Amino acid sequence: MQRSYLLGSLLVLPLGLAWLTREQEGFTQEELESVTEEIKGQVEDLRGLEFLRPVKVSVTDREGFLAYAKKRIEETSSTEEIAGQEAIAKLSGLLPPDFDLLAETLDVLEEQVGGFYDPSSDTFYLMKGFGGDLARIILAHELTHALDDQHFDIDGTIDSLEGDSDALLAYQAVVEGSGTAIMNRWTMKRLADLDRAALAEGGGISMDAISEAPTYIWKPLISTYMCGAAFLSRTDSIMKGQMTAPKPDDIDRAFTSPPRSTEQVLHPEKYWEEDTLDPPVAIVDDASELPPGWEVLYEDTLGELGLALVTEPLENRGGIDLENPLAILGMTFTNDSATGWEGDHAVLLGHGEARALVSFSLWDGAAEAGEFQAGLEALADHLHEAAKGYAATLGLEASSSVVQPGPHEASVVLAGAAGADAEELQALIASLGFAVAAD
Repeated sequence: MQRSYLLGSLLVLPLGLAWLTREQEGFTQEELESVTEEIKGQVEDLRGLEFLRPVKVSVTDREGFLAYAKKRIEETSSTEEIAGQEAIAKLSGLLPPDFDLLAETLDVLEEQVGGFYDPSSDTFYLMKGFGGDLARIILAHELTHALDDQHFDIDGTIDSLEGDSDALLAYQAVVEGSGTAIMNRWTMKRLADLDRAALAEGGGISMDAISEAPTYIWKPLISTYMCGAAFLSRTDSIMKGQMTAPKPDDIDRAFTSPPRSTEQVLHPEKYWEEDTLDPPVAIVDDASELPPGWEVLYEDTLGELGLALVTEPLENRGGIDLENPLAILGMTFTNDSATGWEGDHAVLLGHGEARALVSFSLWDGAAEAGEFQAGLEALADHLHEAAKGYAATLGLEASSSVVQPGPHEASVVLAGAAGADAEELQALIASLGFAVAAD
């Protein structure tokens, strides 16, 4: 089962999004259970729903989190799918050629997670060493997940989105947006009583891994919190989304009928307004005419947010300082090259050790397609080097990359190969019969 950017099933709260940035004297198990009962009622009032059953809570440590994360990823993603995501990211210039996606993702999360909710066991886990106001803020967020899960079956919806990372990331924005919105309201109602020294003081939590991580790892994760809260408040302003409380009925609607793309999350009017409703166009391929020896290893939808990552200028890529609220609130999650998205389909092909990515995207019109193509062409050297470097890590000599108009009006093809030259890559592109899927 596919998971967007490996994080689609991990309901964790990065500490930089919890307002506080240091460990305090940690809660004992008994204290955690007592505080949980208190905050559960407060979350019910803010969310407009009641818990249907008890929520188990437990204190855990870094080793416990890593064991959970690895088990969760193993249960929801195959080795082939993780390898497929990694290869697509490398061939599209988003990861270094020798990057270990799973290991680096776990390093980032291990370093700064404060708590997490496991839908499969209906259990909230607080990291050992956290207490006081920080733990209460984390509880408000994660108990919202528990409440939403009891009413809307988070894992069931995730299962239904298998094979579409973009739709999964959009749903994750609903899940984390709800948790963030309720956490923000809970915090603002008690701001005068919170420990101001703790709010102002940094340190105690290392942010080294996320400050050095590729944008591909952290930006989709952060988008689910920031853009998710804005989406539920029917705004595309990150700042306004943090300050505006969404209506409980709107949250319920988004869980019942989730947005189908990150485009709808980034541009809320394309979901909420009937006259501007813009569901994605599904793209399919026909791989029956592939050259001998080649096979489809993995398929996915990258979406507007994913293609914005691909076209992001190199100088804007890199880590993020989660201890700087202005850096978070000033973040952007799309760009001119990626707006006007209608749909896309990325196919990873294999032939022995060789790998080839062929990505077909459809746009609102010729102008939008041209802007996306221009964004890719500005990164042509980077894409060539990405394919060349990936080929070297596989022990292969041939490599190639191409950006060109697609076979349909207002469409673009991005392709890259490690272990295939330009002529072979063009043959692969020509053999995939991309078409708009029938409704």
